Amino acid sequence: MGLYKRLTEQREELRRYNASKRRAERLAGADTSRLIRLETISETERFEMAKDANRLTAFNKAVERWTNQVTNQLRATVAYRSLRIARELQPNLYTDKYGIVNRIGFSFPRHGIYIHKGAGRGQGGWIGSKWEKIRMINGVEVGTGIIRHTNPASLGLQDSGNRRAYRWFDPVIKNRIGELEHIVLEYFDTMILDATRIYIEK
Repeated sequence: MGLYKRLTEQREELRRYNASKRRAERLAGADTSRLIRLETISETERFEMAKDANRLTAFNKAVERWTNQVTNQLRATVAYRSLRIARELQPNLYTDKYGIVNRIGFSFPRHGIYIHKGAGRGQGGWIGSKWEKIRMINGVEVGTGIIRHTNPASLGLQDSGNRRAYRWFDPVIKNRIGELEHIVLEYFDTMILDATRIYIEK
């Protein structure tokens, strides 16, 4: 069996697996976005926290402080490779109906993932991807509606040649997630921290 055929079959098998996993998650009502989720099994505990405005504010501020510190560390780490990612990387905090922070995320330009994985033009991953072509008009990025796809000849070549992986995201989160656990334990007895989806490499 030729190399190209083997790579194609592996890619198709991986696509089918990921698609079935996403379907199962949607049917189960799971949140599939790349976020750190702070979940508590006790609705009463969240309600009690919401009644104490000072405690609620202190918890949200502590989580926000952690998020800002991690954001600064991520910016410092990636600035070596891309000033644009360092400049545009933003933290995102989401709250539940009681105003308690329950999800944390980070947004940054798409090529931040390429740098992390060592991918680029001619050096794609095993699956490939598609994206919309962007054009600069008067200094503003505007979508063109043109969809581009990974060149099949580049599949499986990431982290090779002149494109070595520069893992700037996952190690920082892994090193700092323990601090977030301490913050959560200080305020909640039943809250569970789910950081499995935040990582680029799973």
